Amino acid sequence: MGKAKKRGFQNCINTGMSLGALPSCCSREDAVSFVIKNISADNLGPETKYVISLFGITAEELSEAGASYEALVALKAVL
Repeated sequence: MGKAKKRGFQNCINTGMSLGALPSCCSREDAVSFVIKNISADNLGPETKYVISLFGITAEELSEAGASYEALVALKAVL
């Protein structure tokens, strides 16, 4: 993880937003699995959107990881 992403995580921690299961340093695969877990739990809140925008996760990556078409349509504004 680069310096900008670490800074983004630190800003997230300082503002009180919790990223749940994500550690302070994680890989892109960890972020995709975090997003998929939140999508399957119907949690499309700000944490999920923040991780998607922070890592630049695409709809193709999410569909390959198992996200349904309906979930991708719900996240259309973020993707």
